Amino acid sequence: MGLVFRKETHIKTFHNPLKNFEPEGQEVELRFDPLLDHFAVFNPALEDKARLFFGPQDWELVEKVAEATRENCFMCPPKVWEITPKYPEDFIPDGRLRRGECTLFPNLFPITPRHAVIAVGEAHFRRLEEFSPQLVADGLALGLEFLRLVAEEDPVMRFGTVCANFLPPAGASLVHPHFQVVAAKEAFPQLKRFLEASLNFYTEKGKNFWEELAAEEKEGPRFLGQKGRVTFMAAFAPLGGNEVIGVIEGARGLAEITQEDVLDLGRGISAVLKGYARLGYGTFNFTLFLPPLDERTGWFCPHIRLITRQNFYENYRTDDYFLQRQLGSELIITPPERVAEIIRPFFAQEEGNE
Repeated sequence: MGLVFRKETHIKTFHNPLKNFEPEGQEVELRFDPLLDHFAVFNPALEDKARLFFGPQDWELVEKVAEATRENCFMCPPKVWEITPKYPEDFIPDGRLRRGECTLFPNLFPITPRHAVIAVGEAHFRRLEEFSPQLVADGLALGLEFLRLVAEEDPVMRFGTVCANFLPPAGASLVHPHFQVVAAKEAFPQLKRFLEASLNFYTEKGKNFWEELAAEEKEGPRFLGQKGRVTFMAAFAPLGGNEVIGVIEGARGLAEITQEDVLDLGRGISAVLKGYARLGYGTFNFTLFLPPLDERTGWFCPHIRLITRQNFYENYRTDDYFLQRQLGSELIITPPERVAEIIRPFFAQEEGNE
């Protein structure tokens, strides 16, 4: 038996003042994640009404902020090579790591025992359509190289991830695109959930959940495309807005992620960001989830999860409220199948440019 993609639909009636208090049935759909004890909520009526509380991205405002911050940006050349922090020579001989247009350096205000920042590209500002596959891959490659160095020098730091916040609504304090790399002794709470649930699935069924997920979604309406051995799909019960998952099939840990895998991740992420732009979004987060850095696990595959965040405009409001922050659920605005329908062509388009 395959994975279970469970839905529940509930319809309740109330008297709608917008329709002269006529009775109206409202449908609420619950979607249950096939691995976690998590569900996401979808009300079809919200899809057309989203503009009431999610404004459009104001690119003129973003460009205005970018212009105002450009001169003092420490991630712009040549400052990024001159004034950013440096690691000790016995850890990184040059103090920083560089690849293509990307530069990795220590975070001045770390939130974990090991915390690096990656300036992604020399341009101070770029739109989602301008994150090229090579640029994204170079940034990811630096993050993975840093985690490998950490695992070698300080084996007690067994858990690490590569993450991204793009623009203030996604948590970024700078307009300049950048990724972050964090490592710690203990697994981060969400990573711990994935690891424990994946091990339980493997123990009970003798199968790797992530490879089962990739295999099943390749046949369905949420499949986006295949880049090498990375399978991209829209999440059935998303953990964030318009969530996309990319599973590196066959990889069992950090040591088994190849340079070709990294380039394939970059190709897929670049396509997803173009799709997010088509959906009308201009901000995002992503996290690359890994098993313990020193392990090869038969029950877990490294995978990336991307989500959209609230658009950047005057007086924007957060897209996280009690439902997400305290109840641990997620609100679906656009059904995952529709998200896939919009993003999928960008995977085919990217293939045509190879």
